[in-house]
Amino acid sequence: MKTLHLLDGSSFIYRSYFALPPLTSKDGFPTGAVYGFLRALLSIIKSERPQYMAVAFDLPAPSKREKVYKEYKAGRPSMPDPLKVQIPVIKKLTRLLGVPIVEREGYEADDLIAGLTKKFSEECFRVKIYTPDKDMLQLVSDKVTVVNPITWEVYSRDKVVEKFGVPPEKVPDFLALVGDKVDNIRGVKGVGPKTAVKIIERFGGVEGILKDWERFKAKYPQANKEELELSYYLVKPLVDVPKEILEMDLKLKDPDRGNLKRELERYDMKSIIKEIDKIFGPTAGRQGTLF
Repeated sequence: MKTLHLLDGSSFIYRSYFALPPLTSKDGFPTGAVYGFLRALLSIIKSERPQYMAVAFDLPAPSKREKVYKEYKAGRPSMPDPLKVQIPVIKKLTRLLGVPIVEREGYEADDLIAGLTKKFSEECFRVKIYTPDKDMLQLVSDKVTVVNPITWEVYSRDKVVEKFGVPPEKVPDFLALVGDKVDNIRGVKGVGPKTAVKIIERFGGVEGILKDWERFKAKYPQANKEELELSYYLVKPLVDVPKEILEMDLKLKDPDRGNLKRELERYDMKSIIKEIDKIFGPTAGRQGTLF
């Protein structure tokens, strides 16, 4: 069975920027995020030898969630300028490596990954998702695993149950109840992880709660129906995209070695050039896919 590898490019970029010291090229251009991102990407290519892969990115335009709830992710600091200028470079180098990029205005990287996962897991693909975002654990199934690129933990269905106390398909219910401070999702006041599991066992999930609201409200008088509905919407990925992407669009191609080397030399990344030579060989005369 074929395997599709999907990377949350936006989380990889942030992680690389904040985890590494402030590296710069000789001319002073910041390169820490570029270097860290490429190291992570090449590490996956080296270990997995993928035939099918895509990197999903957020775009600056407001997402559909932000249009519904202006406070969504409002607590997050704005992107630092030294990071902002590196994003176009990262995308250019990713394309020169032959790795497909997926991005759509109004959709977060999570949504794009969820859409691709749904589409291709239904088309006889196994899917391996690389992201530290716990929301994505709701996508785990017999054909879908999630890898946390920080700890390199691999999440199967059993591992998700071990983490949350509920199976993957109930993760949105769990998160809607407990909330998420990082994304500014309120949840239900006073409901923690253990209580959320008990509620899901009793009501079946958020939809069951909403149908039996009076009984739930009697037990949890602090609960707000509209807030719970909103939280549930915010934690569920939008899987209506990107239907137009085909299998051939996600197949890795040969790196554009000449332009890639010139760009990497421009940013003083000799070690990355050496790593690429180790993975792909010293020359790139072949046509078509690498693997």
